[in-house]
Amino acid sequence: MADVNRNIRVQPAQLEGIDFNKLKIVVRSNWVWLLVIFFAANFIAFLAIRYTKNLYESASVIRLDVKKEATDFGIKSPMEDQSLNLISGEIEIIQSRLFLSRVVDSSALNISYFSIGRVLNDELYHSHPFTVKYTAHSHTLFNRPIYFDETGPNEFTLQIGGNGDKVAGKYNTKVSLDGLDLYFRKSMSFVRGDEIGYFFVINSKEYLMNYLLANLTAEPLNFNANTIQISFKDNNPFKANAILNKIDTIYLQYSNEQKNLATKQKIEWISNELVAIENKMEDFEDYFENFTLQNKSNNLEDDLTKTVTIINHIDTLRFELSYKIREVTVLMNGIETGDLFISLTQRAQLPPSLAKNLETLEQLYLAQERLKLSYNEITFAYREKQKEIETIRNKTYRQLSELKADLVKKLEEADEKKKRLEVEFANLPDKSTEFSKNLRYYKLYEQFYLSLMQSKSEFEIAQAGSIPDFNILSPATMPVDPLSPNKLMIAGVGFVASIVLMLFFTGTLYLMNNKITSLSEIEKIDQVPVLGIVPASKHLNEVGLHIINHPKSMVSEAIRTLRTNLDFFSVHTDKKVIAISSTVSGEGKSFIAKNLGGVMAFSNKRVVLLDLDMRKPKDTLAATPEEKSKGMSTILIRKTSWQECLVKTPLANFDYLPSGPHPPNPSELLMNGEFEGLLDDLKKNYDYIILDTPPVGLVTDGIMAMKRADISIYIFRANYSKKDFLLNLQRIININKFSNITTLLNALPNTGEQSYGYGYYEDPGNGHWLKKIFKG
Repeated sequence: MADVNRNIRVQPAQLEGIDFNKLKIVVRSNWVWLLVIFFAANFIAFLAIRYTKNLYESASVIRLDVKKEATDFGIKSPMEDQSLNLISGEIEIIQSRLFLSRVVDSSALNISYFSIGRVLNDELYHSHPFTVKYTAHSHTLFNRPIYFDETGPNEFTLQIGGNGDKVAGKYNTKVSLDGLDLYFRKSMSFVRGDEIGYFFVINSKEYLMNYLLANLTAEPLNFNANTIQISFKDNNPFKANAILNKIDTIYLQYSNEQKNLATKQKIEWISNELVAIENKMEDFEDYFENFTLQNKSNNLEDDLTKTVTIINHIDTLRFELSYKIREVTVLMNGIETGDLFISLTQRAQLPPSLAKNLETLEQLYLAQERLKLSYNEITFAYREKQKEIETIRNKTYRQLSELKADLVKKLEEADEKKKRLEVEFANLPDKSTEFSKNLRYYKLYEQFYLSLMQSKSEFEIAQAGSIPDFNILSPATMPVDPLSPNKLMIAGVGFVASIVLMLFFTGTLYLMNNKITSLSEIEKIDQVPVLGIVPASKHLNEVGLHIINHPKSMVSEAIRTLRTNLDFFSVHTDKKVIAISSTVSGEGKSFIAKNLGGVMAFSNKRVVLLDLDMRKPKDTLAATPEEKSKGMSTILIRKTSWQECLVKTPLANFDYLPSGPHPPNPSELLMNGEFEGLLDDLKKNYDYIILDTPPVGLVTDGIMAMKRADISIYIFRANYSKKDFLLNLQRIININKFSNITTLLNALPNTGEQSYGYGYYEDPGNGHWLKKIFKG
């Protein structure tokens, strides 16, 4: 047997990897679904392109800088350093609701006009069929579409939403609609297109604010050059350009106002103080005038000149001390309340370290006020600035307290000295004393007035010299190409997605397919030769013999090759018993059995076919028995002889023994000696005995028949038999120690590596033929 098996050449098993033949079968079986996936993915991409509005972006570039021109007058600017966090601060201002509120108020965005297209609705910006003016008594209709339908040259109807009641109206006539008084004016220059209707929306301020915040972007462009880029997105390119131009214009005005706000407040405070001092000085001047008119003179006696001079000096000192105490008190109160202001004169009168701390604290207060414009009080930057202010404020407050205590002490000493001098003036006229006192106060107010005038001039110069040099380097661009959707990219994504989904679908079906698809899978069974291949055919289930009905078909030629290959097995005898089995029904076992017997009969061999599947009668037999009550089941119980049950087929030398009636114990019938005796008796009359056994994967009858056969042909059907059937065959061989089993791949599609190449076969409709029947 080993020598014979060496004559049957078995193709080496292919390396593990992708079974391209199986892959072809999967693709061929599901090509409709693959086309559906391909067209569905690309159709979705088409819909995304078709039903997505174009989004345009307009951009501008602004350079931020603050020029300090106050130094040209030789005066140091008291304003804070504007370059600190300049870019981030200005970006916060641009994106703040306070700034955008100005943009909304100065822009004509309160009404939006739209055209209803057949696919998408488009906004009509600066070109619409009518213009609406309204007076709102209620905001219930804000942010809701109001549909407009022109019914005549001067008439129209309005409808709120898609299901509201229609209200008729006329151009240039008031139309009342749920808290709105509307006035419509027809646009004569508007050119209608293929739109099917129009509607408009009255936008609330809150909606417009959110709209600007959602579409406005401000980001640093170059930190070294202090440049930022502002961009705005909208579905209408003209609207995006117009809004960005408006933002740029208002921003330049807004920034100029904010940069000079602190200095303006200081100038206003000094102006108010000057008015108050002027009023007091006018009162003193009136007093001096009246005193001169009443006393005809304003000079004191010569002998009191020295004393008066000293008293004047002490009073001057007391006034200065009192003034300083008041100023210190004002500064301390300003530190406590956060409303701190210190003039240049005050800085000159204070100790250098204290003046420096006050100046620093004043700048911090101003910086804090500026932060309030851009940041909330809970932000980190604001809290850090507050912490820095607390540290300087505590230190400065202690210094002012010490200074005040020292001034109070000096004032008390001056008061004591003045009291001693006033004793010497006990005899002086009261009017002269009052005159001198008022004269001293007048001179002090005069000095203070001049000091405030100087401070006011300094702040006005600082205000005029600090110029926010914010330049628009690149004005708002007019977008031509849409920012999105990227039609080429979406189409590419759709195409790639379709390919990926097709590959995924194919791969999933490939992995889920556990059917035998190629000869290479059968060749992996150890020490089991492959007898051959039978190609698929649409005539496999027909009644009768295929080799007679279609003698020139590929299937008939394949079965002839099987007959030839069987000559290499069991060469030691001329009488052969051939068992044909499979794992389950439907794998073509009976078809191979009857047609193989017919081919052998064509070779002038006497052949008999035994139907051993006594559990399931067949309807596609080689011949139809006259009496179904006779057959193998009656032969094995000795009720009838095999000669009585023999059925002649249309083919000479080919006889058939049917299964007979269904017995209760078919397995036991094959185990008794009658079956073996039947085979010995049939060998005397026939050259080949073909056993059509039951499926061995379902019952044990087939195993018993295979043990009594010279050679067993185990059938696998392509794309029907599962890969687990290979393990079943291997298990049967190992358990029963079979050494005479060959395999056959049935119904292999006539494509792939195992396809036939004979072009003269009669099977129609096949462009490729199996290249070979048996790989030797």
